[in-house]
Amino acid sequence: MNLNSIDLNLLVGFEALMAERNVTRAAARIGRTQPAMSGTLARLRELMEDELFIRTAHGLQPTPRALELHEPVGRALAQIEAAFSFRDRFVPETAEIALTIAMSDPPTISLLPALFEELTRAAPGITMHVRGFDDRDEAIALLDSGVVDVAIGVPPTEKAGRILSRPLFEDGFVTMMRAGHPAAEGPLTRSAFLAWPHVLFSPEDDRFGIVDERLEELGLKRKLVLTVPNATAAALVVERTDALCTMLTGLALQFEAAGRVVLAKTPLDLPSAPFTMNWHRRNDANLAQRWFRGLIGKAAMQRTRSPGQARSQPARTNAP
Repeated sequence: MNLNSIDLNLLVGFEALMAERNVTRAAARIGRTQPAMSGTLARLRELMEDELFIRTAHGLQPTPRALELHEPVGRALAQIEAAFSFRDRFVPETAEIALTIAMSDPPTISLLPALFEELTRAAPGITMHVRGFDDRDEAIALLDSGVVDVAIGVPPTEKAGRILSRPLFEDGFVTMMRAGHPAAEGPLTRSAFLAWPHVLFSPEDDRFGIVDERLEELGLKRKLVLTVPNATAAALVVERTDALCTMLTGLALQFEAAGRVVLAKTPLDLPSAPFTMNWHRRNDANLAQRWFRGLIGKAAMQRTRSPGQARSQPARTNAP
């Protein structure tokens, strides 16, 4: 292919179409008219000898060739942007920008307070927007679209070279019950664990959690009476009933602090859950986002060293 035939604006248009999957929205994203964006798409199709985007009831869907082009085009545009940037450093103390982070429920509760505390101390002029998500693979779509700068949650199932990641922390599980619950009078045994009803906190709408998988391996089954989509709902139910709820330690500690629930070591051998920070390759060299990712890593380290985290591991023997 002759490079003289490639207009940089075509690549910018391609990125906008990949992000929006709609000609009108893509045009608005980069300040062009809808007819101009339609012309860009036509030129891209001619240049690449491929349809690139197919119209469906759900908007434009990229062809395999478009998906193949997405990462190298995004990387090239990021490098061009970096080459023309005259700023060689980022000063957080004086910066006045907005950054957007997507977080699943567990890090929103267990990591966000420490992160925001660090941010307000280091960069008081930066505004942080937080967007929630439930499906782990939704993080990739949010990063692809440019809606968020960083996404934090359990690792996505999809492996995408354009998405970079860094491990942040791992969290174990603990069982939560109301203060004064009969099972809180001593260490929680497996027989007691199975005798009481259970609430399942399932942000991805699973009806069969990690506890149930482990029990099935042992030929056992618990009394699962309720599934809820967020941790706060689970804690509120546990506070008012005799139901137990096994959830990530970092989440449970926040509810324990209010004094209405107590925690016990779960009488099962459960694997810990890993949480990662994910970002798009096109933003890898962005100085502000690079600094922000470092701040997130610092907040995560403080989280794993918190006194509450350590004390929740042995069995709790809170009596009523």
